[in-house]
Amino acid sequence: MSRAVRELTLRAMPIWLLRQYLEQLGASDVEPPSPGATDPDGVVQPDGSMSGDGWSVLWRTEQRSMHPQLPTKMDEHYFVFTAGSEEAMESLIERFMMKAHRGGG
Repeated sequence: MSRAVRELTLRAMPIWLLRQYLEQLGASDVEPPSPGATDPDGVVQPDGSMSGDGWSVLWRTEQRSMHPQLPTKMDEHYFVFTAGSEEAMESLIERFMMKAHRGGG
């Protein structure tokens, strides 16, 4: 059985809420890997890491300008999910996105 990896980008949601969704799926905090570990860009220290039963997730958050002439910024979160199989990944992403799409999940 091969491991499944899925990258996901979410914008304009607070990371505390996304972490809460991951906790509701059974994840708990783990120490992020050292710099250079695989994250969305492959070389940047992840901002956070959690793992659940048979899966894990790393993420990095950046603030992006919403308009070049306005000071308004939004958070953009880059996630890398890893699961034991493609079936487990599909289930995980489906459950996570059901919460993330509902905003307040």
